Amino acid sequence: MKFIHLSLFWGMMFMSTIALGSNTPAEKLIFRLKKIQKKGIMIGHQDDPVYGRTWKWDTGRSDVKDVCGDYPAVMGFDLGKLELGRKENLDGVSFDRMREEIIAQHARGGIVTLSWHPDNPVTEKTAWDPSGDAVKASLPHGTHRAKMREWVDKVGNFILSLKDKGGNLVPVIFRPFHEMSGGWFWWGSNSCTPEEYQQLYRVLYRRLVSMGCDNLVWAYSPNVGYDDFMKYYPGDQYVDLLGIDIYEFDKDNAKYQLSVKQCLDELAALGKQENKLIAFTETGCQGLPYADWFSQTLWPAIKDYPISYVLFWRNAWDNAKECYMTSPGHATENDFKAFYKLKKTLFVNDIK
Repeated sequence: MKFIHLSLFWGMMFMSTIALGSNTPAEKLIFRLKKIQKKGIMIGHQDDPVYGRTWKWDTGRSDVKDVCGDYPAVMGFDLGKLELGRKENLDGVSFDRMREEIIAQHARGGIVTLSWHPDNPVTEKTAWDPSGDAVKASLPHGTHRAKMREWVDKVGNFILSLKDKGGNLVPVIFRPFHEMSGGWFWWGSNSCTPEEYQQLYRVLYRRLVSMGCDNLVWAYSPNVGYDDFMKYYPGDQYVDLLGIDIYEFDKDNAKYQLSVKQCLDELAALGKQENKLIAFTETGCQGLPYADWFSQTLWPAIKDYPISYVLFWRNAWDNAKECYMTSPGHATENDFKAFYKLKKTLFVNDIK
């Protein structure tokens, strides 16, 4: 049985303890993920059904599906700008459309993971503005605590709106305040202490649980280059899945493979030690300049690790650099078809 502390209000110190059984949507998803993990590695793609390399906003489309005939097992979406009450996220995806796609992915047997790039609450610039001491300002007794609570409530209300046809909450993997070991986000290493980050994560957790969001599998994912993977770790009771974000930006396959193997060695050991699921929570080779990258660079680096899934970042129709997944007519198309046929690469039809 898992014990989770609840906070009824953002700034209150009073906490009560309740027990969550194994029948919550989150617990059911964790159980399922552990079963699937024994079969292979789920393949995921960010914003997969809403736009691709040469299209946007069509329905029933997917760069992955257009190449191999099957949807990715995992779809990623981002909640950035939801906190501001916008109708579209930071990449122009309608939140109504996002909700529809999350429910559709769940209905077809797939998995969903959510990240959140909230704007800087102090400077009101993007998440990539690390100035303003925003973490401290967002904590209980901070100058912007009320604003942050309002933002979190909007996220919670969206999460509570994710329901299947039977009215049941759709479980999702939630990965807030990721890549904290880097310095580019307002919650990153250059903007707060590890203790402040941990408190920010815990307050978010408690608030959403207190709202009834028992459909969240909580993920913690630093980026490659960390000096201590667990430095910002908020605690076992707040985390269900350990992840790592690693990209290849410099066209150096050997360097990328070495980084992946070093990080996954540590991640696998920590997952076993902490009894947590592990995943490759973000990756990709920017621009995909190598026709055989999926089968000859990525797969040899990850195939022997017990990771739940690997999530490739998005294919942006308006930015050629933001191409991390194959698509029809792309040089990687045939290689990805071979990658798809591997026994241990899992897509939606493999995990139903």
